[in-house]
Amino acid sequence: MNRSNRRRQESRQAKTGSTSNSFAVHSLLDQGKRHHQAGQLAEAERNYQLALNMVPGHPEALHLLGLLAYRVGSYDQAIELITQAIEGTPSSPLYRFNLGVVTQRAGKAEDAIRAYEKALVLNPKYVDALINLGNVLKDLHRLAAAVETYRKALFLNPAHADTHNNLGVALKEQHALREAIAAYREAIRLKPTHFEAWNNLGLALLEIGSSDEAIASFQQALNIAPQSSKALYNLGIAAMWTGDHAGAIARFSHVATAKHHHSGPIQETALFRSRLKHDAEQTRLLIERGRLDASHRSYIDALERLEITLAAAYPTRNRCPVDPAALTAIAPSFNQFLYRAPCERLADGALNPQLDIRAIETRYLGQQPEVTYIDHLLKPEALAALRTFCLESTIWKKDYENGYLGAFLGDGFATPLLLQIAEELRRTLPGIFKDHRLTQAWAFKQDSARRGLSIHADAAAVNVNFWITPDEANLNPEKGGLVVYDKEAPADWNFAAYNSEQNKPKILEWLTQAGAQTIRVPYRANRAVVFNSDLFHETDDVTFRDDYLSRRINITLLYGYRHRA
Repeated sequence: MNRSNRRRQESRQAKTGSTSNSFAVHSLLDQGKRHHQAGQLAEAERNYQLALNMVPGHPEALHLLGLLAYRVGSYDQAIELITQAIEGTPSSPLYRFNLGVVTQRAGKAEDAIRAYEKALVLNPKYVDALINLGNVLKDLHRLAAAVETYRKALFLNPAHADTHNNLGVALKEQHALREAIAAYREAIRLKPTHFEAWNNLGLALLEIGSSDEAIASFQQALNIAPQSSKALYNLGIAAMWTGDHAGAIARFSHVATAKHHHSGPIQETALFRSRLKHDAEQTRLLIERGRLDASHRSYIDALERLEITLAAAYPTRNRCPVDPAALTAIAPSFNQFLYRAPCERLADGALNPQLDIRAIETRYLGQQPEVTYIDHLLKPEALAALRTFCLESTIWKKDYENGYLGAFLGDGFATPLLLQIAEELRRTLPGIFKDHRLTQAWAFKQDSARRGLSIHADAAAVNVNFWITPDEANLNPEKGGLVVYDKEAPADWNFAAYNSEQNKPKILEWLTQAGAQTIRVPYRANRAVVFNSDLFHETDDVTFRDDYLSRRINITLLYGYRHRA
């Protein structure tokens, strides 16, 4: 055979080998995808890895291995593998899109934005990339960009109900309520069983004052998802706004019962030592007062044993990991409302009738920023009833790292007396509250050995913060109350930015740059601080006696919406 013929034959053999190799890799990847879709992840990984061994650097094998890593939560590995796939095939919009998905889930929002934008450069009609990009921008509170991106996606696919709903969310956060309502209605027209769109429509309708329509929307959401605490809670808010306090409390109580009143196993893998301490002290008080029988002493013993064990293992920590087996002894009572004290309306009103209404409103409106305080807010019998309710009711189920406990409207804190106080305040001081309605209420109970709430602002127009623990419990009468900064949270910050412990350094830096000054209101029982809810504020230094009856209890009422302040 001459040299020319030999070269042609070798070339044919090489091509045949290459084709055979390519077919084998393709077959392995197809098999891997089938395993992947069936949830047989080990088999899928084996197929993908065999393909990669046959053709090192094979982009699709790397891409699929990356998706597999993403599925099991190994986000860093997934990012590395998909990035390698992109290096091999930089023109693939799919690879860029999936890199965006992974980085978005990994909390790397800016990386996700870049990945989606590159996918869109390669394919400007990539609807899913537009939708996901809009979602990231919305979550970052870049609302104008999010709205523009959603509209581009809907131009390409106007029948995508979820995107109409998400557009509505972004528009509502821009305070374009009428446009948001139109977007939610379009989502519902396209998908009549769209729970989130019905629920969101109700919230927007409530905000423009269409309470009856809002109630109908929340009811539709509840018809779609009968167990939804979210829709039921919103129905409670709407009922409260229409004056149906009994209906509101019934709905809030239903939500609280579903969340907290069951004797099932404790799902948490970590518990707060401060919660164990509180629950032991509270249960002991209830036995002493005859609210619970002596059989509950075993619960106290179990709580105290567990707290001692955690203190020995984690002396500097509040939130501690717990062996599930150690929770068996406390589980039957820990997830229960063991007792709820009565807290009924007062027939002749709850507020102190001697309040100087004109002076209070003049102080508030004449102060810039708006901050004032009211002493002797409640009648003695209203104050006593609230104290008893907070001391005796076992509704304190929300833990915070600083050691205080919280109870919200949907946690069992909604009572006839509380809603009466909230409504009387609004009606008695119209110059302050205007047309703002109660949007949220809660109480925090302090652990005297730990610090209070960190600096934050609230998503409302007016904040009322009042204290109910007797003055004798406070060992430093000059402090123990509230510190309010005279600067409002920037309008373009979202809730996570101005109401997050993680953002405390950013908040403090901004306040320093803005030259903020502090207004300190010392603690007094039955004193309410009323202020513009946009103002940053925090609990002052707390030095209270370290016993159960001396725990500092503050109650917060939020009215209206931040952008309508």
